[in-house]
Amino acid sequence: MENPLQACCGEDWYVGACNRIDAEHALHLVNKDGAFLVRDCSIDTDSEPLVLVVYHDRKVYNVKIRFIKHTHKYTLGTRQRSDDMFDSVADIIKFHSIFPIILISGRSAPGSRTPENCVLTCPVTRRDVNQLLQ
Repeated sequence: MENPLQACCGEDWYVGACNRIDAEHALHLVNKDGAFLVRDCSIDTDSEPLVLVVYHDRKVYNVKIRFIKHTHKYTLGTRQRSDDMFDSVADIIKFHSIFPIILISGRSAPGSRTPENCVLTCPVTRRDVNQLLQ
């Protein structure tokens, strides 16, 4: 099985090593609902190698991309149980460019977490990030 980071290298939306603050700042500057990128997770683990960063309704959401070793599949989120499993990260992006991703802010108070729905429409590239953060 191909390494998740290697599998994403050719994709425009994969920016590689990029810290959370820079990724969030870049997406705030893009200021477009559905803008997104995929970055390396700052905590390097085999089970959560990547993070999908999405801009929606003036907020930025960081959604972990998990790799389920025993199934060799990818899924979104940390503690939530999801039936949506994918063969690749690119398949996750393609799926959510058609069907909305459910976003829940971890910064909201626990009782006030209202899910938001957003379709991935605007890939942000490494070049975009570099230009925006100059």
